[in-house]
Amino acid sequence: MTDSNDIFNYLAVLFSIILGLAVTEILQGFRRILLLRRRIIAYWPAILWGFILLVVCAQSWWALFGLHKEREWTFGMYGIVLTQTALLYLVAGLSLAGADEESAFDMRRAYFENARPFFVLLVAMIGASLVKDLIFSGHLPDPANMVFHGFFALAGLIAALTRNDRCHKINAPLVALLIGVYVIMLFNRID
Repeated sequence: MTDSNDIFNYLAVLFSIILGLAVTEILQGFRRILLLRRRIIAYWPAILWGFILLVVCAQSWWALFGLHKEREWTFGMYGIVLTQTALLYLVAGLSLAGADEESAFDMRRAYFENARPFFVLLVAMIGASLVKDLIFSGHLPDPANMVFHGFFALAGLIAALTRNDRCHKINAPLVALLIGVYVIMLFNRID
């Protein structure tokens, strides 16, 4: 008979690798920005989204530990956590995409070229999070968690549907603030 912690540790390896790759994608984006700083036309919402996603990756890794109590895993349980993690990796890969070493880099142009897939994948990741709760507990998360999911999904949908610069310059700091409150209120301690 296998201990539930052994099962979790075994399954968590792939989740951890994908989350580590997501963090690597974001950090490589920041490194490219630093290396090309003289040729970059900066766009602060893109940079802020990079920091937001670093927090989301850390929060996801932190929250992943809450699954260590699961005694019987199914492939569906494994699959939904893997899906959510893979979507986070894809979002991370798009967050600071576009910089190469051969040309000047207009971060605003790159941001808007990638905005629709970035935000659609972000909303899909939020949806996967809700499905994960349904699969693991049989119900949606508690009301406070649902409200945050709703705000994040709405912010993502609005950002996916508009190319309005002002909207994106309001959206990014609002989401950053909400992510901070979300982590402090709901994920301050590991259960």
